[in-house]
Amino acid sequence: MKILSVAMCLILTGCASIELSQAGRSVQLYSQLPNSNVGEFIAMGDVSCDVGMNGRSASTNIIQCRNDLRNKAAQMGATHVIVQHQQLGTGGMYISTNNNHALSGCPNCITMVGTAYKN
Repeated sequence: MKILSVAMCLILTGCASIELSQAGRSVQLYSQLPNSNVGEFIAMGDVSCDVGMNGRSASTNIIQCRNDLRNKAAQMGATHVIVQHQQLGTGGMYISTNNNHALSGCPNCITMVGTAYKN
């Protein structure tokens, strides 16, 4: 029974949608700091997300991951997130057993790493 409870918890949380919080809506996402006011930004810390293995499309998972970054940055009091690394898919391995061939991995998984800044 305990194993079933843990499995259900993992299944339910793996399928949970990451909604953008009210505070997260005020956080802007960039690939680099705006050039005009670089000196006015204070690094608040790193933020990361890892979304996938959920049966959703890659584009949906990218949106979910962006929401997660913005929500985490908002909790730190940040106004901006600079995404420094983004990887779609976990690659995979070619598996061949008993004449059955398959490519494992997670093509719809997304990982993002960034730094939260306050302006």
